[in-house]
Amino acid sequence: MKGIAVLYGKEKARQILTDAITELSWSSYRSEICRSMSVRLRGASEIKVAGMLMCFAQQGSGLKLNAANQFFHGPIIRYEVDEFTNDWEIDARDIGWYLTKNKGSRPYLKGEAGAELQRYIKTTGVDFRCPKLGFTLDERYGTMSHSDVILDVLKKAYERTGYHYYVDVVRTDQSFYLEVRREGTNTRVPIFVPEQIESSSAGYTIEDTYTVVTAQKWKDDKISSAATKSDAGAIKSLGRMEEIIEVGEDEKPATVAAQRVKSLSKPKQLKKITVRHEDHSLAKLRAGWLVLLKTDHVSKWIVESAQTSVKNGMYVVKMELERRE
Repeated sequence: MKGIAVLYGKEKARQILTDAITELSWSSYRSEICRSMSVRLRGASEIKVAGMLMCFAQQGSGLKLNAANQFFHGPIIRYEVDEFTNDWEIDARDIGWYLTKNKGSRPYLKGEAGAELQRYIKTTGVDFRCPKLGFTLDERYGTMSHSDVILDVLKKAYERTGYHYYVDVVRTDQSFYLEVRREGTNTRVPIFVPEQIESSSAGYTIEDTYTVVTAQKWKDDKISSAATKSDAGAIKSLGRMEEIIEVGEDEKPATVAAQRVKSLSKPKQLKKITVRHEDHSLAKLRAGWLVLLKTDHVSKWIVESAQTSVKNGMYVVKMELERRE
């Protein structure tokens, strides 16, 4: 498989799987904390669940098995073997998957949301890094998985600030860490041209649109202050759709409501595309990335989901995109 290397490891054992691969694909979604990897092999052996799958793509002049070239690292969660042909089907998740398999006992987060989320996840022994998210938390969660706490906090961040965030795995030479990143902040921004686009469809949705936003501040189970902001033009053209959100102690309901109705009152422009390319540096492309599409002009889009497969050095990527102004 040109420009790609896949290794399997468990404890001290290491096995190069590259030549045995018949199919390789991976995917990521905005609503999920970790990416998925699917591998089909022929003639493999001694592979076990919870063994680590490590995938590398050539970034420069040569393919080196180091952190800079690695685009996937995580446990095999399931496999099946055809007992007649010895064909293998393997499913893996990136290392963040373990946060979905461990729960916290009613964690309490109070303070700046990003700092509190980082503090809490670090108590689990995971090197977890999160920037300031722009709002405060004062919440006792129920007994739930660590990943559900992360997703809830990031959902609140979107509700308060209008920014989506995702969790990425960052490899180092000796280890790894998990990092919360704001969507669209990737330093490597791909641009796809018409010759690379195999199929494309476009449309709009109002499923996540709200024309009225009410922000409430609660104290002692009572609303201490509230403010409602609306977009009259959007109400007339789209209908009345109200979102109610809770704000922190240090936030002003009127300010938050005005910010949110401005970002939520417009229909979202969507696009589904399939592209082909041969750029190994884009093996890391995932949900949350900013991509550019060049037609008669250049437009900006955020990847909501990405499904990638590679064969003989040719990548096929199916993406669901959201327009970024």
